[in-house]
Amino acid sequence: MRKLGTWLAPLLITSTVLAGCASGNPTPSANGQPESASATGKQEITFAAYSNYEKPLTEAINAFEEQNPEIKVKLDLAPFDQLMETIEIKLSAKSKDVDALFVDSPLVMNYSVKGYLAPLDELIDGDAKQKWTPAAVESVTYNSQLVAAPMNSSSQVLYYNKELFAKNGIPLPDENTRMTWEEVVELAKKLTGDNVYGFSFEQISKAYQMLALSDSLGVKMISEDGLTATGYSNSPEAAQAFQFYGDLFNQDQVSPKIKKEESLDYFTSGKVAMYLATNQNMPKIRDSGMDFGVTLHPYFAGKQIATPTGAWNLGVSQFSEKKEAAAKLVEFLTLGEGAQIIFEVGGTLPPQVELLDAIATDPKYEAFPDSILRIAAKESLETAVSRPMTPGYLEWESNMNKAFDDIKNGAEPQKALDQAVSIIDNQLKKYKDVAAK
Repeated sequence: MRKLGTWLAPLLITSTVLAGCASGNPTPSANGQPESASATGKQEITFAAYSNYEKPLTEAINAFEEQNPEIKVKLDLAPFDQLMETIEIKLSAKSKDVDALFVDSPLVMNYSVKGYLAPLDELIDGDAKQKWTPAAVESVTYNSQLVAAPMNSSSQVLYYNKELFAKNGIPLPDENTRMTWEEVVELAKKLTGDNVYGFSFEQISKAYQMLALSDSLGVKMISEDGLTATGYSNSPEAAQAFQFYGDLFNQDQVSPKIKKEESLDYFTSGKVAMYLATNQNMPKIRDSGMDFGVTLHPYFAGKQIATPTGAWNLGVSQFSEKKEAAAKLVEFLTLGEGAQIIFEVGGTLPPQVELLDAIATDPKYEAFPDSILRIAAKESLETAVSRPMTPGYLEWESNMNKAFDDIKNGAEPQKALDQAVSIIDNQLKKYKDVAAK
């Protein structure tokens, strides 16, 4: 058993017992039809997955197959865009060629409304919801049903260039003291100059990161049913949040007008003094050789502390004829030993509460820079806020990202948001009849 893995033992015993109960006869699936077996007597399930996770998935699946010799997993890897396209094409056609699949957090409701995902409440551990963070559970729940299982998560830390702070005679931020956005701006003004900008987001003009601003002001960005943006994404409070964003580039001029793809290089090359980015950027920043530190994600003074979250989840196709086998794989990768393998080999933030608690106590994460993961784990447990739940998330995000970019380039925030929601609401109309079924 791996280190930090003792919490997995009861589940592994259950999985082993279930595997031992399997026979050579076909077992009934959730839809009452027999599950097919290969010529070798094994069930083969197809797992549609993101190619970036090939290494941790391969190791985890090897472990799964050792413990479940009656199941063979066919790992169908694809780059992000191709994976999204393949899933949409196959599941919209009710294809039985996909059994388990990657589900991006913002697409959980979309896939659910379209009927792509099999509810998991009766297929996996009944206590699963208590074993993941509240934000992770919220992101995979639709109509009070668990429709996917969180595989990993994400969080943000504020990186800073120690050399630039020292050059300007500014004391270094404390790793465990959270600054307000107002304090960050004042520091950024002092650090800006000589071809250096005081502050930059990693995901410039992208909703994943921008939402922390509106979340801190308590803004609800979409209606409860996920079908209306007007009055939410363009509320006065939303305009206030994104006025702050625009001011960073235009009024205060402490942030560079660059693209997301340029932001990391700007920080590691010394052109940006403070950089708000995911914990996953740490290895690249460390390997750049720069002298850096970290502190907590900022918030608006007197308002809510809110940090971005969300990553990949796993689901079972509603059209699979091998739902039990696919669910067993999903459970192993999100609650079983596979969850720890993905954490250790993949290096991403886990959504499992006990793994996050273990990070908080393992001495490995006391020393910098490994302590960054401890900060991210704490944020994931205590301050994470999920993205808006809407079946039209892609439409919402695309138009909001354009509005954020326009605001960055000087557009008046209220006008940009008003234009965005008028398009979004028109595009969301197509989901109303589907959601009513």
